[in-house]
Amino acid sequence: MNTATASWVAPLACLISFVVLVANGRAIGSGDTNAVERTAAALAGQGTFVLPEDAAQDPFTRPTAGGRISIYPPLPALLAMPVFFLFSLVFDLNPAGQQIAGKLSAALVAAGAVALLARSYASRSTSFRALVSALLFGLGTSVYSTAQALWQHPAALFFLVAAICGLERMETLPKALRWRPGLIVALGLSLSAAARPAAIPMNTVLFLFLLHRTGPGAFLRLCAIALVPAGFVSVYNTHFFGAPWLFGPGVQGRFLSAFPESIAGLLASPGRGVLVFTPIALLALWQLVNTARRSNLARGLLCAVTVHILFIATWNEWHGGESFGPRLLTDMLPALFFFMPEALAAWPRAGAGLGVISVAIQLLGGWTYDYRWERLHQRGREFESALWSWPDAPLAFAVREGVLIQGTPSVEGRRVRLQLRRSVPFGTEGSLIEATPSGLRIGGSALVHDVRLERGARMRDGRITLTHPGDALAFRSRSARLRTVRIVGSTPRDSSPQGWAQTVLRLESRGRSTSLSVAGDFDLAIDLSLGGGEDAFVRAESGELRIARVSFGTEEVRP
Repeated sequence: MNTATASWVAPLACLISFVVLVANGRAIGSGDTNAVERTAAALAGQGTFVLPEDAAQDPFTRPTAGGRISIYPPLPALLAMPVFFLFSLVFDLNPAGQQIAGKLSAALVAAGAVALLARSYASRSTSFRALVSALLFGLGTSVYSTAQALWQHPAALFFLVAAICGLERMETLPKALRWRPGLIVALGLSLSAAARPAAIPMNTVLFLFLLHRTGPGAFLRLCAIALVPAGFVSVYNTHFFGAPWLFGPGVQGRFLSAFPESIAGLLASPGRGVLVFTPIALLALWQLVNTARRSNLARGLLCAVTVHILFIATWNEWHGGESFGPRLLTDMLPALFFFMPEALAAWPRAGAGLGVISVAIQLLGGWTYDYRWERLHQRGREFESALWSWPDAPLAFAVREGVLIQGTPSVEGRRVRLQLRRSVPFGTEGSLIEATPSGLRIGGSALVHDVRLERGARMRDGRITLTHPGDALAFRSRSARLRTVRIVGSTPRDSSPQGWAQTVLRLESRGRSTSLSVAGDFDLAIDLSLGGGEDAFVRAESGELRIARVSFGTEEVRP
């Protein structure tokens, strides 16, 4: 090993990856991550896995004695607990504080996995190539997107990287001595599976490879140390879910309905394909296959990658639900990318091009993704077709909307939260917003900018349709002279005596809101005094709104 090189490549890769992971200033979580973050907060605050009872009855938790329990494994929360505890010394672990602490924890663990991999890379490559390879793993793949909140993946990745590095070290030793690093491998594989049960099939392949490479004399030692984490998981599952083999999420009836089409979806669909969201993975796979011709380790890793893809493909929700890119394939990335330095050495130009594209795609998600694509597609009947639609794929959708989201911390005493600012840097300024069959058309003098649709607001039949209180047509004042807004639109027809649905239109700005009841066609002129740079939102407080045109003026509405 080139110790001098590894001594600075690993910490530098860790630092760069951590800084980039948190640079967007926001947590991109879900109901899954919320349950894990609440568990970490309970461990840091009360020393218990049991969460307080809540009126909403979070579907990602189950009732248990004294409260509720997360359906997900406890290891990621345990790993994050020190960060949550230190955070709680300065700030409250309220929901916003839990999100921030969760993102910091995930980013630290993911950066640690990058550092371990960089150390391995530096032992067999130049320092620059080792650094670039490690950063491609951490910032050019779904390692980046799954480190935006406290998913299970960062913990599983960290332990799996440690295990594969141990396998690499074993290959340089006589067979009689391989059991020593083999203990680290066995423990790492078991911990990885404990953090992420979906990794069990893949890790089983690697454990069998470990046994084969060490021989029968090490069998009992390796199994004994692997059983330590497995034993804790068994006790936990028995206590909270009723049996050692039962995990929180239900699995009955959730396999094979999408197989084998799911294999193509995981690899190449514009909605979730790993080769679409991570083009550099093609080079990594090519190198892994080539290296497998002469390396036992590469053959073992290739088998593990294949098994993981096939296993995830059997899962009905192979697309990973609400997430950016192929989240469920994240766990195999250490095995897939283990020979990345060799790939970059063999194909430097292809590696540079695919690497830049891969990192750009992940950063695009980090600064644009907010589950809006899923609200428009996943919760509707067209989701399956949307996963295969190139014109309306998540990447094309993000570029077309052009909305960037930057978070900044806001601190009030012990309370901290992330304020999100949405902007449309390449959008058009104007004083008139019109809905057309081809999208929004903005024109006129420069009174507003950063015009955008938020949450589930959509274009339908040439109208901006708002159906949920969170849906919005949003804009930002360019001029302090802005005084009025005129909104023209309609509500849908219904079976009421007047024939039109009754809807409450709400116009919001900082510190002020106006609610007006409308039915049928309407043409409203509303006072709106905004300072330069202030946001305003048109929402449907109740019912459904169909907006045709919004215009702005500099004179107040006359009575």
